Amino acid sequence: MEYCSTTEPSKRISDLIALVKETYDVLQRESDLTPSNSAITKPISIFTEALRQVYTPEEVKYVMENVEVATRQKGLLAKLSEAEYGMELFDSRRLCDQPEFGLASLFQYKNWGNYDSLVGEELKQLRRIIRSEEISTPIVFVGSGPLPLSAILLHLRWNVSVTCVDMDPDACEAAHSMMERIHLSDNVQVVQGDGADFDYASYQHVFIASLVTQKDKTLEQIRRTNPNALVVIRTAEGIRQLMYEAINEEAIAAAGWRLLGRTSPIANRVINSARFYRLCPE
Repeated sequence: MEYCSTTEPSKRISDLIALVKETYDVLQRESDLTPSNSAITKPISIFTEALRQVYTPEEVKYVMENVEVATRQKGLLAKLSEAEYGMELFDSRRLCDQPEFGLASLFQYKNWGNYDSLVGEELKQLRRIIRSEEISTPIVFVGSGPLPLSAILLHLRWNVSVTCVDMDPDACEAAHSMMERIHLSDNVQVVQGDGADFDYASYQHVFIASLVTQKDKTLEQIRRTNPNALVVIRTAEGIRQLMYEAINEEAIAAAGWRLLGRTSPIANRVINSARFYRLCPE
């Protein structure tokens, strides 16, 4: 049955709406959004697991149109972004401080499997789209963060060099230290900078992370410096828009970008999905 304003939601959906409000309240109340604060780690974990579940379109519509959810969504996304950055920086430094840390250690990292599934789906789609002459070309990953698991996986799976671009100096320092510790600094390089100012001329494949803000400016810079590039933009759909901002596909199409493919989130595992674009021929 389709939900409407007069229809009572199921307990499952009522519980999810309550969880959104509870998570929002915790994140607003706490000033320390790093894993060192136990008051946020469990609520975020519970919230993340809830968003990984499968919901019907009617359930998603009901939740996303709920006034109490809608008024909290923007603030919730901002706090979750801050918390994710804090977690990655904390974990990156913690891992690098371990005497025996190496590439094999990352295979045991708690989120490695999720990222492996995410990148695996993206590369499946990429293989269907790319031209044969582009297979061995380097990749740039915009918004790679302090724990660039996606960039590492892209290098390991695709066997090409990857350049990580991130604005935050602490993120770049942590990522660079990790690449040195796992002996990948020649293959996965870290550059501090804004994706909206980067020169993409040497890269045929550009990945843009979900947490990159103002993606339209990055797309314009790609247009200016390498209009032939294939661009992979991570986004969120359905209920997962409560954790990551969804891209505006209509605005991207209106700006001249042609949608070539897409991935979907994997239930109980991967939250992000991706869209693949090239500029339309003029």
